[in-house]
Amino acid sequence: MNKSIPADPIMLAGMTDCLAIAVENAVLEWGETLDSFFDKFIASGLADSFSNQEPFVTTGCTGEELVAKVNELVSGAPQNVRISQSSTTSYSEFYWVGYALALYIAERGDFVQQIIALIPPSEWLRLYPTHHEYGDDLLVEKLAKIVQKKR
Repeated sequence: MNKSIPADPIMLAGMTDCLAIAVENAVLEWGETLDSFFDKFIASGLADSFSNQEPFVTTGCTGEELVAKVNELVSGAPQNVRISQSSTTSYSEFYWVGYALALYIAERGDFVQQIIALIPPSEWLRLYPTHHEYGDDLLVEKLAKIVQKKR
């Protein structure tokens, strides 16, 4: 663990929701790959803000707003928010990647950049079929074992 930030339930819900929607929105509405979105997220500096649980990127914006802000910071040009057209009753595997990553970061105290360096986003996607039905505690435990093996 790299930092000591307790996983406040309200903050945790905001973090998981924001990053899950952002990842899904980046892929489905902006046409990004998982890897390209996370490259931009890290390059924008917002990944560090997210990892530090700064309110703007955890509970102060929607996932759609986060993607637009990432693209704005990387491109240097204002970007319009693109509202997700996906169903809110059936989330995609991209949503799960954002959710799982945010949950792990909040619970274990690692930084987005560190985790992505160990487990690329495309590898997180490959975890979806075997890990997506785990409860949060078991998911974090399983992810911690994977991260530990990679370190």
